[in-house]
Amino acid sequence: MKKVLSILVMALVAVQFAFAGDVITQDVKQLPLTARNFINQYFSKPQISHIKIESEVLQSKKYEVLLTDRTEIDFDSKGNWVEINCNKAAVPAALIPVSVKEYVKTNFPKEKITKIERKRSGVEVELSNDYSLKFNNKGKFVSMDD
Repeated sequence: MKKVLSILVMALVAVQFAFAGDVITQDVKQLPLTARNFINQYFSKPQISHIKIESEVLQSKKYEVLLTDRTEIDFDSKGNWVEINCNKAAVPAALIPVSVKEYVKTNFPKEKITKIERKRSGVEVELSNDYSLKFNNKGKFVSMDD
């Protein structure tokens, strides 16, 4: 019985991998409503170049959105942003935690935040001088990479 069950589980996993794949589209309606509202709220005149939908095992999805101004926004399956990369432009100030903004303004007054990423341990930002700063969940500075 255990052998049959293990074969059945392996077959199910194999089927999941076979159907897991990426879809590239320009159809905004493929994005969760939360993600669409986010883009419209924080990016002026957003023109979506394309959306990459990554299907993972167990039906989880990730969305990578590329705007025509080359801004990249990654969303989780619920439409919550995970990473925003504005390349050389500044990330919208409303998306940056106050403590992070204050730290950057105090210590790097001539630099702007061009990328922000949410992680379990906190937030990581990249500055226009390519420095990467890490902050914990309470917004306290942790480390810097250059």
